[in-house]
Amino acid sequence: MGYPSEVYKKALAEVAARHSKATDEAIARKAEAYEKLPELDEIDTLIRRAGVEASRQALRLSGSDGIRLLKETYDKLAERKSYLLAQIGMSTADFEPRYYCEHCGDTGYVDGKLCSCARKLARTIAYRELCSEMPLDECTFDTFSLDYYSGGDRERMKRIFERCCAFAADFGIEAKNLLFLGRTGLGKTHLSLAIAGAVTTRGFGVIYGSAQNLLSRIEREHFGGNNDETLNSLLECDLLILDDLGAEFSTSFTQSAIYNIINSRILTSRPTVISTNLSPEELNDRYGERVMSRMIGNYEKYMFVGKDIRQQKAQQRND
Repeated sequence: MGYPSEVYKKALAEVAARHSKATDEAIARKAEAYEKLPELDEIDTLIRRAGVEASRQALRLSGSDGIRLLKETYDKLAERKSYLLAQIGMSTADFEPRYYCEHCGDTGYVDGKLCSCARKLARTIAYRELCSEMPLDECTFDTFSLDYYSGGDRERMKRIFERCCAFAADFGIEAKNLLFLGRTGLGKTHLSLAIAGAVTTRGFGVIYGSAQNLLSRIEREHFGGNNDETLNSLLECDLLILDDLGAEFSTSFTQSAIYNIINSRILTSRPTVISTNLSPEELNDRYGERVMSRMIGNYEKYMFVGKDIRQQKAQQRND
């Protein structure tokens, strides 16, 4: 799954926190037991001495009888220790950390690969961050209503809605690119957010943002001498949703960045959803033929129609 590297860093930090917590809790349990049962310290000292003596005896070929006696001593001490711990409802197993993930022991890796627990955390963090910036709980497929459309507009929007549902349900590496066109207030942002929420819930890495905010961040990082973290994330995530293209301040840098994002994601077969209030002609005038030719050849285009839903809702509140 293609999440921004910052998401993986946060996921691994949470895994490390789990590891520390499990270790600290194990130490605390042991300290509690030894405080209640001072005899445990004496038993541990005798067990260590028996172990040292067993090692010495093992070096002597004729020391088999001694080793046997030492083993019997060790077993009796271990049995006594288990008996004492049982009196307070504990065992030596309670002195070991209880890791959240049995596969990686809360290290985040198994055989050098990211553990499933870290990947699951990354998915949770990505969704949590999306929710903090966007009203994902409000803009879902369930909350999208066709009642605000009528006649032929309703039929067209029903087809667009069904296509968006199918896009999210079937999302994968073979997913198409989508271009949402139409005036403001017709549901482009709502369906874009619904796609973002549904695809993120399925475990894919999604970046959603307005063209203005994302491009401003890219520009600050580029000219600030940073490592182009945002641009790299936009190029590598599983799904990029670029909202309100055309609202950003147009410069030679932003135009070049938009071409780079669109073209690179096409070349690497990473799906993109773009929404804009501009018409195809206005897009061509603003971004040029290079960008438009890639959109025409590689994007499914959907024209949103109807009356401004925000205005309809405002009118209903005033009635």
